[in-house]
Amino acid sequence: MKTRFLIFLMLCCGLHNVYPQTELCIVAEVHQECKYMNSDSVYNILLKIKPDVILIELDSSYFTNDFHFIYNLDSLTGNQNIGAEKYRLQHKVDLRPFDMSGRDEWYRKTNYFDNQDKMLSDVLNLYEENELSKKDKDDVELIQYALEVGGKVTFRSVQELNSDVSSKFWALRQKILYPKMVSVVENTEKLHHWIDFAREWKAQWYERNAIMAENIKKIATDYKNKRIVVFVGQEHKPGLLDLLENSTDFVIREYWTY
Repeated sequence: MKTRFLIFLMLCCGLHNVYPQTELCIVAEVHQECKYMNSDSVYNILLKIKPDVILIELDSSYFTNDFHFIYNLDSLTGNQNIGAEKYRLQHKVDLRPFDMSGRDEWYRKTNYFDNQDKMLSDVLNLYEENELSKKDKDDVELIQYALEVGGKVTFRSVQELNSDVSSKFWALRQKILYPKMVSVVENTEKLHHWIDFAREWKAQWYERNAIMAENIKKIATDYKNKRIVVFVGQEHKPGLLDLLENSTDFVIREYWTY
């Protein structure tokens, strides 16, 4: 009787996809096309999962009030944006942004990317000039190694990009990069002009992950017993998994299990 009543209720309410529990699938991606991933990869993953809602690593400034991209498909850039919009145009699915509000404005305000590069350059120059303590030199060598390996690592497929080994690598890289960079800056007088930026640089990474995780939780509450796909840059996935794994509001699945 309960099963018949549920089917009747679904038909009356026009609900086609109702699952025993809300399903959350976090897909790590690279934003620009490469040999193992492009916008078609995103589209094909969506065809496989058949989600009810797609979460995009953008803030609300990229969307209209009714959650359509403010740009048309021909003007969009980025694998997840193009692939998700192509899927939306052909299937009934909701798109939602889940990144921190004002993300791009914060980048502009702090001159984030230029200052990040300049700070690293100043640190490496003092390292080369042998003006760091033994501990800070050791930390800089770890930073260099983490950056070098991160820049060279490649994958054969999107599934390999989303593997447990990949997530653990990015998690380890972040545990080296952020705290050790701040430590070197704080310990070195000639780098003290970077203290405020270095601390904000580190804090923003973790704060942004926390905000994204909270936004995912809120959206999951709005889409109970639905299937949700989250596309996010590869370096964010381990942090989001850590923040979301203990939730009882949804079950987390990998895309290849569908």
